[in-house]
Amino acid sequence: MSADRLLQSRLIGIVRLDHLELAVAAATSAIDAGLEVIEVTFTLPTAGKAIERLRASRPNALIGAGTVRQRKELDAALAAGAEFLVAPGLNLELLEAARKAGVIMLPGVFTASEVDLALQHDAEILKLFPAEPAGPAYLAALLQPFPAARIVPTGGIAPDNAAAYLKAGAAAVAMGSSIFPSGRIMVDGPEVVATLVQRALAAIRSEVSR
Repeated sequence: MSADRLLQSRLIGIVRLDHLELAVAAATSAIDAGLEVIEVTFTLPTAGKAIERLRASRPNALIGAGTVRQRKELDAALAAGAEFLVAPGLNLELLEAARKAGVIMLPGVFTASEVDLALQHDAEILKLFPAEPAGPAYLAALLQPFPAARIVPTGGIAPDNAAAYLKAGAAAVAMGSSIFPSGRIMVDGPEVVATLVQRALAAIRSEVSR
């Protein structure tokens, strides 16, 4: 899978739920509502099973693994068929392992030094984490010495600020609780995700079409 395909929709949805069935159902609802890229985090012990099931039931979507912090998680994600990997920090050993496996990994970065180091180790896409409270202005400043870097801000991104990040130069944005609110999903069911995803996609498209 190419980096361009991963970034094409400009929105990555992060499923961070504690229950396998709810995670799969919520992700499925999101995909059916138009979300093309899903990241299932390894904070869910059964993340591998969720990835396998989503890949089988929704083969047209891109399904990846997030919060990959250890080699055993990377191996489990690859075994489950994850099409991309996301890490909260910059772990060069994992970045190299992903490269050798032929899978894109988005390492977490925050400082100019981390961006520089990640680019030197051939990271194609970077995850700015946490994006808030630094904000879009920080992203724009960070991109000044690295104009070719493709950065995906994560952490605090919602429909009401997504356009500002894209305008500041984000290659895409990633949303977690704003489209997968765990408490609400537990109470009202995974179907609530559909409306939230549609709202997020509308915000993204309004900026992209300008």
